[in-house]
Amino acid sequence: MLTKQQAAQIKQELLKQIVNFPAEQIPHLEQQIMSMNEQELEDFIKRNQAEDQRQKQAQAQPQKQEQRQQCVFCSILQGQIPSYKIDENKNNIAILEINPLSKGHVLIIPKKHLTTTKLPSNSFNLAKKIAKKIKSKFKPKEIKISSQTIMDHALVEVLPLYGNEKERKKATEEELFELQKRLITKARKKPVKKEKPKPEKQGEKKLPQLKPRRP
Repeated sequence: MLTKQQAAQIKQELLKQIVNFPAEQIPHLEQQIMSMNEQELEDFIKRNQAEDQRQKQAQAQPQKQEQRQQCVFCSILQGQIPSYKIDENKNNIAILEINPLSKGHVLIIPKKHLTTTKLPSNSFNLAKKIAKKIKSKFKPKEIKISSQTIMDHALVEVLPLYGNEKERKKATEEELFELQKRLITKARKKPVKKEKPKPEKQGEKKLPQLKPRRP
């Protein structure tokens, strides 16, 4: 509980804060402040602190939503920004990095906006699948797979290393389109099963086919 000295200091602070209130309300507020005991003052401060915290959270929520709306990767997922997709699974898509460090630089983007680098295993499963294809097509010396967060969106980076990497460079549309053609995974069509002719039952005779009559 507040001491009498603490209570007196708080009352003085509260009296200073009501100066800007309408003149007709000030006498009533002054009387209310001065009549509060130590316990009532402490409860009053706690209520105000809780209300301040609630207002801060309410103000922060629209900001978070706005940041999410401005997230480049969410815009890519929603089709608002064009990308060069090469593969996907239920929870992720794989796209070419438009500012690659090396040939075949790929990003695995979770379809759900995640802010943690502890991504689910299905993100890494897709990354490994892509890495295997890159190794087969382009023969890099090494392929690094790592998780990171860019613009508050967690993703997995698949980075082939050939030994001549210097700096990122914006890829042309022609370069990206050519890479996409070589790395894209097409959905496999299910083979159509041919129905085997049913064996004739013993004793079952076929009806003779009559030739059409001519008048």
